[in-house]
Amino acid sequence: MRRLKQALKKSSLRLILPALSLFLFLPGASISPSPSRLAQSEKISPPLLQKIAQAENNLFSVWIYFTDKGPDLEQKIIEARARLRPETLLRRLRLLDFEKITDELDVPVWENYILKVRPFLSRLRHASRWLNAISAEASGSNLRKIASWPFISRIEEIKSFRFKIPPAGEEIKQNRVDKREAHLFDYGPSYTQVAQINVPPLHDLGLSGQGIIIAMLDSGFNNLAHQAFSHLQIMATWDFVNNDPNVANEPGQMGEGDHGTNTLGVIAGFYPGKLIGPAYNATFLLAKTENTDWERHIEEDHWVAGLEWAEASGARIVSSSLGYLNRFTHGEKDYTWENMDGETAIVTRGANIAASKGLLIINSAGNEGLARPPVQNTLIAPADSYWVLAAGAVDSSGQRVSFSSVGPTADGRIKPDVMAMGRSVYTASDSQIDGYVYVSGTSFSCPLVAGAAALILEANPDWSNLEVMQALKLTASQASHPDNLMGWGIIDAFKAASFPLRKIYPPTHFAVKRIENNFGFFKEYIDCLSWRHNDRNQRKIVGYRLYALNLKEKGSQFVLLAELGPDTFKFDHRGLLRDEEFLYKITSVDEQGNESHPEYTRR
Repeated sequence: MRRLKQALKKSSLRLILPALSLFLFLPGASISPSPSRLAQSEKISPPLLQKIAQAENNLFSVWIYFTDKGPDLEQKIIEARARLRPETLLRRLRLLDFEKITDELDVPVWENYILKVRPFLSRLRHASRWLNAISAEASGSNLRKIASWPFISRIEEIKSFRFKIPPAGEEIKQNRVDKREAHLFDYGPSYTQVAQINVPPLHDLGLSGQGIIIAMLDSGFNNLAHQAFSHLQIMATWDFVNNDPNVANEPGQMGEGDHGTNTLGVIAGFYPGKLIGPAYNATFLLAKTENTDWERHIEEDHWVAGLEWAEASGARIVSSSLGYLNRFTHGEKDYTWENMDGETAIVTRGANIAASKGLLIINSAGNEGLARPPVQNTLIAPADSYWVLAAGAVDSSGQRVSFSSVGPTADGRIKPDVMAMGRSVYTASDSQIDGYVYVSGTSFSCPLVAGAAALILEANPDWSNLEVMQALKLTASQASHPDNLMGWGIIDAFKAASFPLRKIYPPTHFAVKRIENNFGFFKEYIDCLSWRHNDRNQRKIVGYRLYALNLKEKGSQFVLLAELGPDTFKFDHRGLLRDEEFLYKITSVDEQGNESHPEYTRR
């Protein structure tokens, strides 16, 4: 608890996050010797080197890491900032200072390195800017050649894991309490799963996830024509397994989309009388990142690629019901419980970087059950990350389900973090457009938590990912006595949304609209800014402070535009040139002159 509170302090974040993203999460980081000076055999991981020695001409699925991002790095970082989507910029600003919103991790892999390596590859899968690496297939002999080049840092095999499915006997209908008449919607059979985490009162207040972008990383989505999805707002889709925009099943392609359909129904379904998910009105990014045809080494790179895509696309939340630990089809070496330390698994490293950029990641804790000595945990990556909210499963009565994975992490942290219903969860059928099914697993407690988080962010748009995590933990059923079976306990979405994280809050609905005044001999451009009073402040504020930063000026800083009274809710920034572009922030001010956290907007 103490560590989480410390991490939430802005001053600490300014020091911790850049260091974490640059040093803790980059694979191959080492003070000596320099990767360029390592011998060929030292750059290839020992297990892979042994396999190559036994079958030189076989194809291997590998990560190939590079030493740097090429020349002119500082300029590339500036260019990366200019490419940020507005949603991505605003999300990062809730956690980071403007000067630190982009860094080396935002710079793409240098194209010259890829061009040099590509002729020696049988297939190039993905290029990861965060890991400064590519995932690819190549023969053992070609990997030896690639390792000899000075700009190669190291080469290692790709690992993967297919989610364990709970026993069929776990999927049973349970006694359910139905109080539909007391709320705005008729939830039908889905009432129990959302009522247990106190979602209906937030729906009654008009919250629905509107304006929140949620990325779903799963095995595909094959029934988007379902009646409970007719309202769905889908921003974009991408199949990272087959490299096309179709995330449904396709003949001759790898993977099945039933699992993703089920998880999407849990979080976003909307068909009154049958199914209503917590965040039915959110905007969704759908990514197919798992091949369900076989459990070969092809999955963890797809997951990282999907996560980078989600972050760059402006997602605020990632809901991932996939995980990586063991049981490979072809007997390859896997991750063990000792690797669940928050920094070893590739997907955990990727999740850490995404979280350091303000992305809230909710991941299934796993369906591995209790640990048996000498094993000390049954977690799956990236649920082991300190920066990821790991969701375990309970039944309708609030009891932990036997298959739900447990902690602690290998470095001694409490996991899972929180719980939601994961047995007999009601959701959309993956095969019938008007059918519904009961499903079980932490795969389905995860989207319930993610949907609740979307409502919390809608109610508190200025909160960072870490603040949402804190609010969910500190209002859960075991907040005063967390353990490694249920973490902080079953979440309470209503309490978390109204949790007093701060003494004063910024105004809401902060927006900007540019207008043009044509006077014939010249044109004046005006940014019209508007906002609303935040009801959580009651009468505690005496005014607002409005700031602007010119995005076109190198090295520009925020400057105070105006100090305004508590009953002022608009301001015109006049006399602008057509090409000028500003980032605005506004704070509330109390009687002592203290400012709230800022809220941001830009055109």
